[in-house]
Amino acid sequence: MTIQAGRSDVTTTDGVRLNVETVGPDDAPVTVLLVHGWTCSTRSWHNQVEGLPRILGEDAVRIVTYDHRGHGRSGAGPSGSQRIEQLADDLATVLDAVGGDGPIVYAGHSMGGMTLMALADERPELFGSRIAAAALVSTTSGQASSGAFGIPNRFDSAAAAFAPRAVNLVGARIERKAQRVALRGRRGLGLAAARLQRPALRQAVFGKKVDPAEVDLFLEDLAVVPGPSYGGFFEAILQHDRGHALKVLDQLPVEIMHGTRDRLLPPRHANRMAAELPSARLWMYPGAGHMLMQERPRDVTHRLASLARKVRG
Repeated sequence: MTIQAGRSDVTTTDGVRLNVETVGPDDAPVTVLLVHGWTCSTRSWHNQVEGLPRILGEDAVRIVTYDHRGHGRSGAGPSGSQRIEQLADDLATVLDAVGGDGPIVYAGHSMGGMTLMALADERPELFGSRIAAAALVSTTSGQASSGAFGIPNRFDSAAAAFAPRAVNLVGARIERKAQRVALRGRRGLGLAAARLQRPALRQAVFGKKVDPAEVDLFLEDLAVVPGPSYGGFFEAILQHDRGHALKVLDQLPVEIMHGTRDRLLPPRHANRMAAELPSARLWMYPGAGHMLMQERPRDVTHRLASLARKVRG
């Protein structure tokens, strides 16, 4: 059998075009929905898109990925729409458009996990009836600035106030440089600027051992994120606080996965979610950083396959 693959656009309630990609037959018994994190794209899940059909069978799973607004191939969205609540509304639109009729396994990385929590807060009726299982990968239920981004805990309050402004300034600088390069008829300044920061980004985002090609992929995705989306969603992440919403997932199979060397969201965030959702299984991966599905692709893929088998049955 040849795996069916396609790309389509889904329009959000406020008119933003989202890039949606599907792999597998429409009548597959289970759909796995992979939702990426801040500054990433659908490509961050490429190992799982390739691996899940091999494990489960090409006719046994349908995989859906999409780019958040302001990321990858999707439109940027109007000013003020860079909020986790808006991402939850976008997710509901994607579910209605391409979610299908069968059970859905949702896997959310970082901001993608926060999106699921916001949806659980606003649309709890979708859980169990549509979303049948979930994987929370390198994410948090709140207090994102606590020890994150390499900032010591004693500086948390100052970091929470200063970090959004600093990130906005960086995003605006990248945007201005990109515009100047475009005027000169050249392309890729965003990528060039990101590559200049490669050692620092490699250290902050990834763990001990990672394929250099995965670092390149991350830098390429980062380079195309517009400045307002870059800074706006960073602020939204710092404001995210939805531990209470995790109780909606209590009756579902849930896997929490985290790297022990995650510097953006340290392991305490996974431990906190596990305490808030004691029915979930917690998996810690020694030496792995924030991009767990790219650093430990086999482990993440097998965890998702396990969830798919549970809801398929």
